Amino acid sequence: MKNIIFIALFYLFGTTFLLAQTEELPVYKDTSKTVEQRVSDLLNKMTLEEKVELLGGNGDFTRKNVRLGIPQMCYTNFGLGRGKDSRTTYYSSFLNMAATFDEPLIRRVAEQVGEEARVQGYNIMSVPQPNIIRVPKGGRTFESFSEDPYLSARMTVAFVKGMQSKKLISITKHFLANNQEWNRFDVDVQMSERTMREIYFPSFKAAVQEADVWSIMAGYNQVNGDYCIENKYLLTDVLKNEWGFEGFVMSDFGGARTTVKMAEAGMDIEMPKPHFWGDKLLAAVQNGEISETLINDKVRRILRVQFKAGLFDESPCDYGGIANTEVRRKLALETAEKSIVLLKNENTLPLKLEDVKSIAILGPNADAKNLIGGGSGTLTPHYFVNLLDGIKSKVGDNVKVEYLRGVPVPRLELPIADEKYFKTIDGKPGVYAEYFNNRELKGKPVLTRIEKSIDFNWGYGTQRNEGPGSPEPGVVNEDKWSARWTGKFISPGEGIYEIGLKADNGVRLWLDGKMVIDAWSDASPGKFKITKFNFEQGREYDLKVEFYENWGSCRCKLGLDKYNPPNVITPAVELARSSDVVILSMGLNSTMEGESVDRITLELPQEQVELINEVAKVNQNLIVVLNNATAIVMNDWLDNVPSVIEAFYPGQEGGNALAKIIFGEVNPSGRMPYTFPKKWEDTPVAETYPGLKETAHYDEGIFVGYRYFDNENIEPLFPFGYGLSYTTFEYSDIQLDKKEMQQNDTLTIKVTIKNSGKREGEEVVQLYIHDQEASVEREPKSLKGFKRISLKPNESKTVSFKIDKDDPAFYSEND
Repeated sequence: MKNIIFIALFYLFGTTFLLAQTEELPVYKDTSKTVEQRVSDLLNKMTLEEKVELLGGNGDFTRKNVRLGIPQMCYTNFGLGRGKDSRTTYYSSFLNMAATFDEPLIRRVAEQVGEEARVQGYNIMSVPQPNIIRVPKGGRTFESFSEDPYLSARMTVAFVKGMQSKKLISITKHFLANNQEWNRFDVDVQMSERTMREIYFPSFKAAVQEADVWSIMAGYNQVNGDYCIENKYLLTDVLKNEWGFEGFVMSDFGGARTTVKMAEAGMDIEMPKPHFWGDKLLAAVQNGEISETLINDKVRRILRVQFKAGLFDESPCDYGGIANTEVRRKLALETAEKSIVLLKNENTLPLKLEDVKSIAILGPNADAKNLIGGGSGTLTPHYFVNLLDGIKSKVGDNVKVEYLRGVPVPRLELPIADEKYFKTIDGKPGVYAEYFNNRELKGKPVLTRIEKSIDFNWGYGTQRNEGPGSPEPGVVNEDKWSARWTGKFISPGEGIYEIGLKADNGVRLWLDGKMVIDAWSDASPGKFKITKFNFEQGREYDLKVEFYENWGSCRCKLGLDKYNPPNVITPAVELARSSDVVILSMGLNSTMEGESVDRITLELPQEQVELINEVAKVNQNLIVVLNNATAIVMNDWLDNVPSVIEAFYPGQEGGNALAKIIFGEVNPSGRMPYTFPKKWEDTPVAETYPGLKETAHYDEGIFVGYRYFDNENIEPLFPFGYGLSYTTFEYSDIQLDKKEMQQNDTLTIKVTIKNSGKREGEEVVQLYIHDQEASVEREPKSLKGFKRISLKPNESKTVSFKIDKDDPAFYSEND
């Protein structure tokens, strides 16, 4: 009986205890409460020290709080997935995605990106990057969507909505005007308010107001005199107050610069570690420089996002699942198929399999292991189907397929030039060095000395505590300095040699007064800039090397090696001569374009141009396939070839997609997401890029991309929105539901599209508007709608668009 009473009392008190626990459950742990209730409750429980700690990163993670159970955000910064450390589905470049002009498709892609990132243990990813393609040479073009703010905005909204629907936090970047890699850490973008609002704001504004993006990353650069990370007008006045952004602003990695100014501007998390925040921020609050109210706002924003993303209710460790799925593989193929643009076709395409017995595949990209731009936007796919793989798979054993590269493998590294090649003007061993505490080699040098050779790696300095960062700490600046080396360079022997400079910032080389390397606007970190030079036996050449260090890592090395390439073009041309069809796989790769480096020229490498023209002389059943993101001018070879396909970087299924298009199984339907010029001088930035010293003047204003070509009546090589098809489409019966619009009216426009050809195909219907009368100069036309439709032969569909008051609007600086 006593035992029964004891058990009854145990259950009674146990139940009471559980009830008490439930009643005492903190509000922030109660999933029935609203996000704002949970945020406020948790914020009130945090100490000042805990709040400040939350605002500093921890490498690829944010800080977690064990006492209160605040989770960390697990960050990935590689393209569409983890990339270098683990494989992920490679759908295509973001440029390809825009070339599809297909919002529902991009939404599906982003949903799968979100799911797969969670499978791999991540809950925050720094994509997309909707910065406008202003400069055709821009290194990060492959990460961008378009030159057009409307197309870019639509792609951005679709992508952010898709990602965040799977509780993967989007860090939309880089706010604002991160349009060039040259001097990207410091360049001050000078632009008008109208330019900002009509061209560079729309994608970010749409991400905030239409997609409720959870995080924004500030750019390294300056806008109108203030670094983006310290720009209160951008981060607080516009982003948070005007647009109503409720998420948090993250610094680009290593982009933080100050404590108080950055905090007051509206930056919320410093990545990757609290260099300017942490103890410095805590001290600033304690001594009254910064209010705790401001800190509370930053913490509130971070907690709000974490609650919205469900991070308090589940852990990345609990996500689980399979990364490489059939659904993702099919989606990668669909994206590639819809993104590839047919630029030229003189009755070569599509090929008929029954008419082809032999195919010669030539060019450096045909057997690539991966094709994508370089830098943090790169990734490692689960697998990669290149053009050679795709064609072989398509034709099977019935067609003979042979491959030759046809161009020499470019040198990416050179041996460092030995000390024996350097001599001072007065005949002593070494080279005379002058160091200046400015980037322009101006004034009197702060340090001069004789050095054995040009082979230096000064490291990052105190930024990362790696190396001194300076040739002479305390004398030469750690950042923003320059150097000049002069003397004699002793000939290594008779004949052609490759000579190059590996540097992190601007560098140039003169031999006998002739500039042989000019990479003064090149910010490619640690990559050789290589040229060929014909040396004479026994000669001594006047040598001059100039270098400037801007910020970050710091090195300068001179390399040298004998040039002795194999003859690869002759066998390739002979193979082309004897084959029924030739496919030339040309273009760029991650060593030629990507983060930190803008291209120096828009031409293909000369070896590729030579191969195209020599093959065209012996076989006109020829198809050129291009892989690239930055624009390519084609004046030296386009007229010599009958067919050109622009594939950009079509992802892991790119080879299969190309094979299907080449043999007509899939109708090409991609459209150009930006304009290809005939020559650099035709572009709107030819006179203003890369900018003088620290400033880039956006003098073209709103006339970016096709707006400029239209306004100046310049014929481009291939215009925005352009793309050929294997079938034809007829437009008819255009209808407007009204002739005049009032302030709050909506105008409906309808048009009927008919497939008048003999093949099923998809058409991208594009709506442009023109303002016939305005108080300011306006663009001749601007994109305000697009829809992708599929039509069988003789099938017709009616497409409708709606125009509201915002579509024809412009920003007036006079009101």
